[in-house]
Amino acid sequence: MLGKGNIIAAAAILLATNAAMAADSVDVKVIGTIVPAACKPALAGGDTIDYGTIKASAINMDDYTSLPIKTVEFSIKCDAPSKVAIRSIDLQKDSRVIPVGQKALDGKTYTATSKYIAGLGSDNGKKVGGYGMILIGTDVTIDGSITPGVIFSDNNGASWNGGTSNFGAWITPGTSNYTYSFSKDGENTPLAFTTLTGTLQTQAYINKGSELDLTKAVHLNGQTTIELYYL
Repeated sequence: MLGKGNIIAAAAILLATNAAMAADSVDVKVIGTIVPAACKPALAGGDTIDYGTIKASAINMDDYTSLPIKTVEFSIKCDAPSKVAIRSIDLQKDSRVIPVGQKALDGKTYTATSKYIAGLGSDNGKKVGGYGMILIGTDVTIDGSITPGVIFSDNNGASWNGGTSNFGAWITPGTSNYTYSFSKDGENTPLAFTTLTGTLQTQAYINKGSELDLTKAVHLNGQTTIELYYL
């Protein structure tokens, strides 16, 4: 049997325990996004652009070596008309080498500040090179008949620029906040579509041979994730 003092002590312990339990909590959030349709990007023939075997003797020792341009059909298919944007993530950005002085896919020349290069990975701590990847604006078709304008945003879709079909969408920007979408030619408002097809061009550049150990196999390992965003 508890005495009066023991009862008071037990009550104090119980109150302290209840107070401690009441102080522990967790906030539960229930989130999600309702979208008008599901959209899926795809590359014809799979997700690998293979340069195969490259002879070490073909690598320039004192300059960057441009490899041939590779082309593949790119498509976005949606269940229903949807406004979407494209953003890319370079998973090898720390290894990118900018081929200063070489011609880019848009005909311009790469400079030391060029953003549109992704990395080809590293081999034994040496940067292998870089590559550019662009969706050719004049080859893009929406729903089988519309040649859209390509528009871009550098503020996550708050505003858009561009809007002409001769503008290309760089799929490997050096800044992840670059987003591309499609509009009526001459306008800069995203256009809803069900099917989009186009030509994706890729060109890789190998680092100067003097920077690599060409006495053994050197592997190209570029990895870019293309993401779709619903607008």
